[in-house]
Amino acid sequence: MRPDEPTDSAHPTLAVVVLAGGLGTRMRSRTAKELQPLAGRPLLSYVLEVAEALQPAQRIVVLSPAKRAVEEMLPPGWQVAWQEQPLGTGHALAQALPLLAPGIRQILLLFGDHPLLAVADMRRLLAVASERGPAVAVLTTVLDDPAGYGRVRRQNGSVVGVVEAREDAASYDGPVEVVSGATCYDRHWLEEALPRLERSPSGEYYHTWLVELAAQSPWPTEPALTVPAPPETALGVNDRVDLARAEAIIRRRIAERLMRAGVAIVDPNSTFIDATVEIEPDARIEPFTVISGRSWIGEGSRVGPHAIVRDSRIGPECEVLASVIEGAVLGSRVHIGPYAHLRPGTEVADDVHIGNFAELKNAQVGRETRIGHFSYLGDAEVGERVNIGAGTVTCNFDGVAKHRTVIEDDAFIGSDTMLVAPVRVGEGGRTGAGSVVNRDVPPGKLVVGVPARPIEARRSRPRPGTEGA
Repeated sequence: MRPDEPTDSAHPTLAVVVLAGGLGTRMRSRTAKELQPLAGRPLLSYVLEVAEALQPAQRIVVLSPAKRAVEEMLPPGWQVAWQEQPLGTGHALAQALPLLAPGIRQILLLFGDHPLLAVADMRRLLAVASERGPAVAVLTTVLDDPAGYGRVRRQNGSVVGVVEAREDAASYDGPVEVVSGATCYDRHWLEEALPRLERSPSGEYYHTWLVELAAQSPWPTEPALTVPAPPETALGVNDRVDLARAEAIIRRRIAERLMRAGVAIVDPNSTFIDATVEIEPDARIEPFTVISGRSWIGEGSRVGPHAIVRDSRIGPECEVLASVIEGAVLGSRVHIGPYAHLRPGTEVADDVHIGNFAELKNAQVGRETRIGHFSYLGDAEVGERVNIGAGTVTCNFDGVAKHRTVIEDDAFIGSDTMLVAPVRVGEGGRTGAGSVVNRDVPPGKLVVGVPARPIEARRSRPRPGTEGA
């Protein structure tokens, strides 16, 4: 988007600037802090989502050259301003000014490591800035321990400045008002004030010191205002301890949203659901269950306890008990587990049962088929109403390449059958227990032995006393 390009926007004079150029060394990771996974999404995506919800006229992210990987995950419409030197948040903010479109009147500054900001709080901040017209409006909160956050200074009730934690030698006996991750500036005042920002003793330019410059400015209204927000909005992520705290809060929010939408989550404290997951009403999620990625759970299904579901679709009225489902698709009324493992590429039709210690990989299973016990079906196509006996294995790998097994409708596979792929069992075909099948089984035929050979199926003996009945 060009700076002068028109845009449809709920805030046609607002630009959002997100600072994400810090090196994040306290995370001790080769992955940029903004790309750290947080409930299934990159940390930065939560901040960008809040910004997008405001529908600003312009969106800018400030990055350092070390953060080029972050640029790749930005949604369409975001511009990048580069901060070549790490000289602090005030210096980073200044890098965004040359990109501003002529019609911008307000600048909302957000931080890429504050994932707990809420859209409602941003809207209140913007409403105060629009109605009362200060030079600076700061989102604040009150903490018992100000920790590393900038501390708001007041005189006779009015805001006179913000002191950064590293520059503050004061001690506190009670709650402290601190800055909370968002500030709204008047654009013209900011362009005049930024060049006057002094360098701190640590060598950085703090954006928070702009509050003091605003308080000292001749301004037609009160120049510096604060807007209160809940304490959790102040949580910035600097290290992995902060990341875990943020994850707990976000997962709590996810669980509350789902429960209010009609999902039964038996114990939210022992259930872990990613922000990318969709669950329909009347589904029931049992304790010690992890649902992640692009997963979808249908209405009335029960998942858990002790289930792991990743990037999978589970249809209505299914049950997944103590099993792992990854990259798989389940139809309706499918029963899985306990201790089954469905791997990527597996598709299961309606009314199928897959029981204890069964593993499926890249397998398609037809309606009403039963796979009851400790079996492996890899690279397989299984028809409808098939019985897979305990211990059945598709031998799909010959040491060089994978091969496919096809089992047609109404087949019966005896216990401990080895199906050496490529091989096909025809419709209604049967294998005896312990067979090694390395040739196709004709429809309706029974094969037994090692290697398996066709034999005529024995007729069932009549029960005593029924002869001639």
